[in-house]
Amino acid sequence: MTPRPCPHEAEIVAAVLSRTWPDACDASLRAHADTCAACHEVVDLAALLKEDYDEARDAIARRDVPLPSAGQIWWRAAVHARADAAKTASRLLVWGYGAAAACAVGLLVAGLGALWPAIAPAFDRMASLAGWMLPVASATDAVMAALKAQLPIVLVVAACLVAVPVALYLALREE
Repeated sequence: MTPRPCPHEAEIVAAVLSRTWPDACDASLRAHADTCAACHEVVDLAALLKEDYDEARDAIARRDVPLPSAGQIWWRAAVHARADAAKTASRLLVWGYGAAAACAVGLLVAGLGALWPAIAPAFDRMASLAGWMLPVASATDAVMAALKAQLPIVLVVAACLVAVPVALYLALREE
């Protein structure tokens, strides 16, 4: 159950704000404020708020802040507009560079995949010429066999490696 406000609160607030509290107000109102806990708190709170308001008003009155000229305000607005336009343009360039990098990586992978049948025999010949490269050639064959077996997983991991930074950029671009 919420307590009901005292009917004298408005009178007490008006007296405090009009600076008639406690000397120039009705004696019965003062006596009521002394006995009513709610009105006593209202007196304290209204006095603090009035004091804070007066201090803020005096601080503003003491401050002689000159207003800049209209030309200076216009110039600052133009600088801000130019900076915002540059930020928007750079965001578009970042997207373009990201798309270009993704395309370059895709073309590199596709090119290596297309050229691998032509390159693999060269590795085999080099391995037969140099005995020390025999483990490298067999390791390459083992890696390619594992890659062929796990190709769907490798594609999903590669897609995640591309998608996660893009998603992070989209989520955090406002900060």
